[in-house]
Amino acid sequence: MDQEKDSEDQRASRIVHRTNEYHSLLDSIYESLVDRDFKLVKKEAQFLIMELRYIIKSTEEDDF
Repeated sequence: MDQEKDSEDQRASRIVHRTNEYHSLLDSIYESLVDRDFKLVKKEAQFLIMELRYIIKSTEEDDF
C-alpha cells in the first residue's frame, strides 16, 4: 500500500512540476507578446504545443 501511495505522490509531483513549467512559459509568451518579440513567441508557442500534444498522448495511454 505504501508503494502505491509513493507512486501516486511521485505522479502528482511530476504533474505539478510540468504545469508549473507551463505557467512560466505562458508568462514568458505574454511578456514577449507585449514586447513584440515575435520570434521568441513563435519558439515558445511551438514548444508549448509540443508539450500539450505529449499530454494528450499520455492521457490516451494512461501514462501521465
